[in-house]
Amino acid sequence: MLDIKIRPYISSDYNYICIIHDAARKMELSLTSLDAAFLPFSLAAERENFFDYPHIDVATVDDTVVAFSAYTDDELAWLYVSPDMMRKGLGRKLVASALDIEPGIKHIEVLYGNEPARKLYESIGFYVQKINEGVMPGNESYHVKVYIMCRDSIG
Repeated sequence: MLDIKIRPYISSDYNYICIIHDAARKMELSLTSLDAAFLPFSLAAERENFFDYPHIDVATVDDTVVAFSAYTDDELAWLYVSPDMMRKGLGRKLVASALDIEPGIKHIEVLYGNEPARKLYESIGFYVQKINEGVMPGNESYHVKVYIMCRDSIG
């Protein structure tokens, strides 16, 4: 079993999250037939104001960053796991940590066709409320469909 640790992002994590995002994002876009919409993390982060999120966490294994998330008090906005570490509980642990810190998180948008992500969130208690269509945030020249996933309030 992996010794997974979750901690807040620090600036020295930047290169790790660039590598993780770029590899995982390419996989995600491939699942949704949007390969041409890929933007490297350095550009996507700037266009989508990544560093303005109040919470940015990383997951480490053996002190190496292998996954990350970003979220607000009501939305989990970013979750990426290094492809060689997928399906080992890292995403689930990051989501659980986010929900511990911000129990009011009720919203997640998942690209339509990204079934691994949809299934992960469903296993944690989120459900597909509806499917929306629009432009891709940060890369508005691409049309996308997304699952709008929600969960009921706690308490």
